[in-house]
Amino acid sequence: MDTITHDELYVSLINGAKEVMNNRLFLNKINVFPVADGDTGSNLFSTMHSIVHHSELKENTKTTLESIADSAIIGARGNSGLIFAQYFQGFSEGITAETVITKEDFVSASKNGMEYAYQAMENPVEGTILTTMTVFHDALSTELSRQGTFDTLLETALKNVEIAVENTTDQLKVLKRASVVDSGAKGFAYFIKGFLDGIHGHLITKDITEVEEIIPAIEHHDNDDFHYRYCTEALIEKDSNVADLKSLLSDIGDSIVQVKGKTKTRLHIHTNDPAEMFKRLSDHGRIIEQKVDDMVEQYDRIHNRKYKTVIMTDSIADLPKELIDDAQVHVIHMSLLVGDESYVDKLTVSNERLFDLAKSKKTHPTSSQPTIKSIENAYHYLLSYYENVVVFSVAKALSGTYNAFSKAAEKFNENKQAIHIIDTKQNSVAEGLIVWQAIENLKANKSVDEILSDAEKSIGKSKILVKINTLDNMIASGRLSVRAGGIAKKVGLKPIITLDENGEGGIFKIAFRPSRALKKILKHMKHINETKGIKHYAVTYVDDPLLGREFADALKDTLNKEPEYITKSSGIIAVGAGIGAVAVAYITE
Repeated sequence: MDTITHDELYVSLINGAKEVMNNRLFLNKINVFPVADGDTGSNLFSTMHSIVHHSELKENTKTTLESIADSAIIGARGNSGLIFAQYFQGFSEGITAETVITKEDFVSASKNGMEYAYQAMENPVEGTILTTMTVFHDALSTELSRQGTFDTLLETALKNVEIAVENTTDQLKVLKRASVVDSGAKGFAYFIKGFLDGIHGHLITKDITEVEEIIPAIEHHDNDDFHYRYCTEALIEKDSNVADLKSLLSDIGDSIVQVKGKTKTRLHIHTNDPAEMFKRLSDHGRIIEQKVDDMVEQYDRIHNRKYKTVIMTDSIADLPKELIDDAQVHVIHMSLLVGDESYVDKLTVSNERLFDLAKSKKTHPTSSQPTIKSIENAYHYLLSYYENVVVFSVAKALSGTYNAFSKAAEKFNENKQAIHIIDTKQNSVAEGLIVWQAIENLKANKSVDEILSDAEKSIGKSKILVKINTLDNMIASGRLSVRAGGIAKKVGLKPIITLDENGEGGIFKIAFRPSRALKKILKHMKHINETKGIKHYAVTYVDDPLLGREFADALKDTLNKEPEYITKSSGIIAVGAGIGAVAVAYITE
């Protein structure tokens, strides 16, 4: 066999992608570089899944490979996924054959793919997937010079790649310490194996799911490798050629990879400040997708898990990050839409930036609930590590999030109820305070039933009071008509917002000056404390920590005790409450 047709090439590439997908679990298990967050298999699965389900066999080799490259960029996740996508981009640009591919065509394209993969990296590291791509091309070139057939080229190259994979253990200290091979390099070996099987006509059928392998025992040490917390990615749609953006971000992170397609660019970075990354990228094209994975959370969930039950909530629940981290709470982040761009609440955009974007785009930001599929994925992930998931949702009356949580749980609860969902009938810091109490109960080793029972009791005893500074956001969101809002602004109306027992929003009290609004809140809090007793309370602020602290100090003087916590609000609360807003939530005895 000296040539293959473009449809044989396509079928074999798809077979290679399926081989990688079938070994997702194993690749996750051996993932320790660049950080041991256990997701290389999942990231490569996403990349390959996009190729399998979105690429198409076209009329010639060039357009077929472009379809594969474009699909790879759309689905690419993580370091290895983006490097793979760039490899496909280079491979597609390096081939000129119409419908029949010679050995020389294939070897030339592999060289271009390898070079593109290296160019994608800010700081290429050997002993990784890059090394196996180099070994693959070198072995193809050597065998080509010996006049080998297409089969022998690939067979020899696969053997060399597998040897190179084994050698990665000694090339990187972190791999040697854990006694594993590099997961990305192993993923490339799986791909070449599947590709060769495809050339031989041994195609993977749909009913094959996971190929079981013996998982090596990995010795885990105290992790000090997390210089950066978030694995962050952007997919950018561009009208013209996007510049090399790696240098734009080099001061805020590492593991930077940029993959350039014909109309889209995907960028990957490990950083502590995803919001700053997206702010910098905003001038370089329309950001059509954002992804942020918390690598510290992933590592701790795998290696430092504290409980058999995990608490899950949405990002509208306002809680300090340190409390979420300590209790290993899983947060489903809502989306914030500003014009045609979508941001991840609490991760990729600050409240201050939201206000700036709204002003510059002359539009009011809106929010969207998580998809059922994304929640199903979260449940599947969490139930791999925990016996029970206790979910606290923003008020059902305010959002479809509760229904999405419930719908996604149905198939997981068919045989045994492992997922328990509670409508807090609250939002913001009130929702957060109910979650905080559940955390305290979890720390006290209370059972799931006790956690649920205490939560239900607290919901009926909880309340939130929001002191707003401007009516502009209520008018912009449609909660207050322009006419009524204009009149209210003229007379200096400063309503105090609350939620009723069903979670519906409404006005608690009306004041005409900020100082009067504060006095009314303090008077109410004092009365409740004297008549019912305030068991717990907490404070949130939209954008000004000084206002938050002053509000908390006034409450402390009134109640003679500190709040359980003070924290910044979610962006979703911010766009509704507006600049300068503060809120207090409490649970009575």
